[in-house]
Amino acid sequence: MGAKALFVDALYCSRLALQSLSLVMQTVVKRRKAKSTFKKNLVLQGIPPKIAKEIAKEYPDPITEIFSLIRSNAISL
Repeated sequence: MGAKALFVDALYCSRLALQSLSLVMQTVVKRRKAKSTFKKNLVLQGIPPKIAKEIAKEYPDPITEIFSLIRSNAISL
């Protein structure tokens, strides 16, 4: 493996890492916004804010699920 190929591989790996980080951050922000909207809609439907907050805590978190899948697959390798 030549120096050029090593450089190209490092470049692609760093690009992939930056894109992955960007996607994780976007997902976190979008989930936070969706969870807030969900909670507001519950309150607008007449559910007390305290109960709406407890219900909104159970809003799915895709990042946690993705990381658990990655960990479980990494362990099985």
